[in-house]
Amino acid sequence: MLKAILVDDEILSIELLEAMLKEIGGIEIIGKFANPLEGLGSFEALQPDILFLDIEMKELNGIKVAEKIEEMTSQVDVVFVTAYDEYALEAFNVHAVDYILKPIEKRRLEKTVRRIGQRRKLPNPPSNLAPLLHASFLGGFRVDHQNEPIKWRTKKVKEFCAYLIHQGKPVQREMIMEELWPERTVDKAAAMLHTSVYHLRKELKSHGFHDSVKFVDERYSLSIEFNSDVQDLQKVLNKTQNKTEDVKKLIDLYKNHYLAEEYYDWAMEEREQLQKKVTQFLEKFIAANNIETKTDSVIKEAIEKLIEIDPWEEGYTIQLVQYYIQQGSNRTAIQVYNNYKTILWQQLGVKPQKKLEDLMKSI
Repeated sequence: MLKAILVDDEILSIELLEAMLKEIGGIEIIGKFANPLEGLGSFEALQPDILFLDIEMKELNGIKVAEKIEEMTSQVDVVFVTAYDEYALEAFNVHAVDYILKPIEKRRLEKTVRRIGQRRKLPNPPSNLAPLLHASFLGGFRVDHQNEPIKWRTKKVKEFCAYLIHQGKPVQREMIMEELWPERTVDKAAAMLHTSVYHLRKELKSHGFHDSVKFVDERYSLSIEFNSDVQDLQKVLNKTQNKTEDVKKLIDLYKNHYLAEEYYDWAMEEREQLQKKVTQFLEKFIAANNIETKTDSVIKEAIEKLIEIDPWEEGYTIQLVQYYIQQGSNRTAIQVYNNYKTILWQQLGVKPQKKLEDLMKSI
């Protein structure tokens, strides 16, 4: 546990910093001072590991406080927390370990605490901070910040954001231009990419995310941590045993195919692979549960989801009819069969295969 002192002549700033540090964990606040002279006078007695220090204070400038503390000991880590960026050089001249600008971002503060803990060889506190942005890919693309959707300046800005999250790594500038603006000339595509980067940065900055789009070595990437519905789905798909609760969660998550409502050409491969994994997962669950002896309604829901994914795969309709026969719901089984037969004829001009016809004769 790191011991910390907070020094800031604004009481509200101290309270906000204290609240954030408590959420992060791993910090014991042993002193809070609105007067830097009082903080300086108590320093030797308290012996903190970290000093969170404002710079612009009436009684004594924070840089001067750090200089005096440096004369006392080299064992404390000084972190400046200030609304002014012009003191950065002076701050590091007194060997400050970090320089955080107000308003403070929790994730930025957490990184500082973790880095100090690692350097002092302390175990990292468990992170209480979930990613602030949630991306939805199953169906349409959407990004939520604090449960409110981010609004896009243009459709291409939206697609550009989806593409960077989809890639999950730095992507070459030329590749982005080819994927998002294949019909444009190189100069036109470059101009549109530049505009999209500008508007994406601006929109994310308005939500408190600064320097969100990185451009290094001719590659673009997002520097923000996201969670997504696809990540949640993959966690279920990666499980070795298909339990009932996992199937329920998968059915709830997989409301539609990957970016099915957006018509992005670059998403087609991922859409097909994810659909295949979901189908195999549900088929495995159904195969492990004999329809003729099981009455669990989750089996029915799994079969219905398979029919929703591929309505022309007759094997799924056969399984659903078998389920209703097992339940003693012959009338519902006949209704399922008649609906399938009608749609099959109207859409494809064909009739059900012999296996399904024979099954219906057995009712």
